[in-house]
Amino acid sequence: MTDVLEYLETKHVKYKLNGSEVVIRCPHCNKDKLSINISSGLFHCFHCEAVEPSTSPFAKGHINKLKEKWGDIISIETVIPVSIKDEKADFTKLVEKSIVALSKNREALKYLMKERKFSRESIDEYSLGFVRKYNQDWISIPAFEGGIPKLVAYRKLLPEERPDLPKYLREEGGKSVFFNGDIIDDYEEIIICEGQFDALALLDKGIPNVIGMTVGAGTLKPEWYDKLILKKKIYLCLDADKAGQKAAKEVWATRLGLDKCLQVTLPEGEDVNSYFKDNTIEDFKKLLTSAQKYKIDGVFSLSETLYELYNQSLGNEEEIFPLPWPSVNKLINGGLKKKWMIVLGGTPKVGKTSMAVQICHHMAVNYNMPSFTFCLEMPEVALGRKVVQISHDLGYNEVYPQDALIYQLELGSLPMYFGYSSKATPEIFYNTVKAARDRYGIQLCVLDNLQLMVRSDKESDMGKASRICKLISMELNMTMIMVSQPRKLNSEDDPTYDVLKGSSAIPADGDIIMLLHRRRVKEANGMSSFEPTCNVIVDGARYAAGGRTKLFLNGDRSKFYELNDPKRE
Repeated sequence: MTDVLEYLETKHVKYKLNGSEVVIRCPHCNKDKLSINISSGLFHCFHCEAVEPSTSPFAKGHINKLKEKWGDIISIETVIPVSIKDEKADFTKLVEKSIVALSKNREALKYLMKERKFSRESIDEYSLGFVRKYNQDWISIPAFEGGIPKLVAYRKLLPEERPDLPKYLREEGGKSVFFNGDIIDDYEEIIICEGQFDALALLDKGIPNVIGMTVGAGTLKPEWYDKLILKKKIYLCLDADKAGQKAAKEVWATRLGLDKCLQVTLPEGEDVNSYFKDNTIEDFKKLLTSAQKYKIDGVFSLSETLYELYNQSLGNEEEIFPLPWPSVNKLINGGLKKKWMIVLGGTPKVGKTSMAVQICHHMAVNYNMPSFTFCLEMPEVALGRKVVQISHDLGYNEVYPQDALIYQLELGSLPMYFGYSSKATPEIFYNTVKAARDRYGIQLCVLDNLQLMVRSDKESDMGKASRICKLISMELNMTMIMVSQPRKLNSEDDPTYDVLKGSSAIPADGDIIMLLHRRRVKEANGMSSFEPTCNVIVDGARYAAGGRTKLFLNGDRSKFYELNDPKRE
């Protein structure tokens, strides 16, 4: 992998090659002791690691930290700070009570030891317990952080007295932490299983460097990413079904690095726990030895291509994410898709930023889709106010700063992020979006706007930036919304995409070209303003017929509505 070397050369950083490592001068201690692994991008400074391992930011880390230090990645913040209430979770008393209850319940112990094949030593060591909850018997499975039980999950026991309840539940108020997650810092290689019982099955067989997910397989939390990105090798031992393997590659391996993640292939229909019903730990170790790196994206065999075509015939097409306005969805074949670039054009103050933020809010609320808005016109506080306005249908002056902590508790869990830098270039923007995708799982990105990032009037510069936005959608597998200005401030009443300022590459790169237009009306005092009715013109669509519709913009609320929506007034 030459990305590390190419980056150092573009920064004119002197380095020495030492096998698979490259040594440079540490920006903290100023000694030629910082070694970077060319393949993984992991680094450590021999001097900082020895002298100030806990205080130096470059004692150990990932090359992204260097990129941020040198201004090639912009630091990213949430629009509204994430709530920290789950930091206070402590289920010690509940866990102690459930342990005692398990010791007195022969049927629950029989289930764990005979059916699940767990030893009594492992049951005790990992604090499994028994509870009677919601008129149903459950095995309780705690997950610890710093030795404190931060999460308690429940696995339903037979007989199933409450078929209306799911197989797994979790105690309210818990924090999503890894099962056995306290061991992460102790090992350079980690095995990740899809569930707690899968991880416990390996721990019971004497494999210590294993952790289990406590949320869905498609969730990689930022705080988990921060720890796992520092590992040299990660074995992904997820369920053999399609959902498990898709999550393993598209979420875990893609974000943590295809170069360091290995696919552990279980027999079809098996998970780790069930695997040991007919296999031994020696058999599993062979699976680890034969684990392979994931296939490089962008290279497909004809067989794979035709198989994907067959999948589409079965209805397994790419997921569509409808926008909040049915009339607009009709123009774009139902909604947005991954790998699409949407060009959102219009004159200043017409509502482009409001529409983009409303889309991000809609996707976060309805699909838990993380978004990243890179806005060159508006600070984070203004964006945060817009989110509150959109969420609560409030006017600008109805959002009181003294209520910000209330809004934070209500909205702080929404996966919405933003970035800003007056010195951003298209290359820095790409690096930042990739870092945001890897750490936060960003699936929707907004650039607001292209012309503020590219100050040059050269068509080649504008075209290059547009193509980078297209690359973001394709290479990073996300939806990209690129806001673009017209050549002149007063565009005609019936604008087309050729009014967009810059390169002819912009409409060529866009999968959807959506123009917003509102008429100016003169007021009695001689001033002019935009009328609230907004023409939405899909002037170009690669996968749809396009057309036009009208929305109503309540400017005071920063929110678009359908014309017949009674909430608009």
